[in-house]
Amino acid sequence: MEFLKGKKTFITLALFAVLAVVSLIAKIEVPEWTFVVLAGLGLGFLRSAVKHLSGNSGCKTYVAVVATVGLGTLQAFGVTIPPDVLTAVYGMLGAFGVVGVRDALAEIPKK
Repeated sequence: MEFLKGKKTFITLALFAVLAVVSLIAKIEVPEWTFVVLAGLGLGFLRSAVKHLSGNSGCKTYVAVVATVGLGTLQAFGVTIPPDVLTAVYGMLGAFGVVGVRDALAEIPKK
């Protein structure tokens, strides 16, 4: 998997964008959980890249990624979660994930 090194975030972003454009133009319905899982994976790949730069192996972002992908997977298997609950949970998980990335970025050595 060496050929994917440094490209996973961009591949995830491109797939997200392609699915969004196809769903708008071709009127193909893409399940919401697909975007949730891709967003979680993208955040995880971003955090992994930051870890390589900073050496910080904190778990905040990874917890948010696992929880986000887990919720998306539950939706994929037909579990119904009320939209207001999803909005609140995703908001909290997003903030938690961003704080983890911020903490790791703060530890990158200054030149």
